[in-house]
Amino acid sequence: MLPDILRRIVSAKYVLQRASKMQDESSEISLSISLLLMHDAIEMLMIAVLDHLKISVRPKREFMDFWSEIKQAGYPDAPDSIPMRSLNMLRVGLKHNGNPPNPKQVRELMPRTRGFFENVLSTYCQISYEDVSLIDLVPDQEVRDLLKESREKFLSGKIVDSLIDLKIALHKIENPSAKVLPKLQAPSKPSLSGELNRVVGPYLNQLHTFLAQVASKTNAIALGIDPIRYAYFVRSTPTLLWTMAGTYQAQLWGTYDQVTLDDYEELSLFLIEYALPAEEAYVTDPQSN
Repeated sequence: MLPDILRRIVSAKYVLQRASKMQDESSEISLSISLLLMHDAIEMLMIAVLDHLKISVRPKREFMDFWSEIKQAGYPDAPDSIPMRSLNMLRVGLKHNGNPPNPKQVRELMPRTRGFFENVLSTYCQISYEDVSLIDLVPDQEVRDLLKESREKFLSGKIVDSLIDLKIALHKIENPSAKVLPKLQAPSKPSLSGELNRVVGPYLNQLHTFLAQVASKTNAIALGIDPIRYAYFVRSTPTLLWTMAGTYQAQLWGTYDQVTLDDYEELSLFLIEYALPAEEAYVTDPQSN
């Protein structure tokens, strides 16, 4: 499979993931947006698969043409036409007629849409849905490698090491090599004499930690990152204390045994979605020349 085709499939899965996240909200508008995103994800997958199979795409093709296009090219019949037709009808009613979709139907169509992805990828691309990694969307090679290593460690049971890798990846996103992420900086902690440090040192440490957290969350908000998700990520992973030399010391706040695979996937997805706007905001570090 050509790298461009695979990247388009990864992008389609990402859109489907966003559609799934929208269903976590109970509002009618959120489910309507989820429906539109599901439809977009399916179309992205369809076009990528047709290109992979070298099937010419009609200039004015319709959503349901995929099944006839596959059949006419001599490939096995495409799956899941009935649920995908239902989804398309709901989308037409919403987009062209202004009819909000039935919430129950939209929720029921999410697993059917994922099933369509799984079946199409297996039948025509010989890859599994799980093997399509959203990590490949991350532009920075160093961050991408950290995320892949982290996932391997988590699946092998090395949960703490895996979470530390995620925290390192966050540090790399916010402090890229030879680039700068324009951002607010917390003031440095002052150097105090021994007696003064004993009196006010603990308070200043707390104050500096607070200011650093405020700066980080403000920077994330400026890039369109949800501050609640940012806070959840920070709270769910070990704290890393970085030195000027670039080394770190990890502080563990628990055993982390309660972190499930779903929890881990959410933490990883947060970093992926942070890395994308961060890449666009980077500027060249003048000191690297």
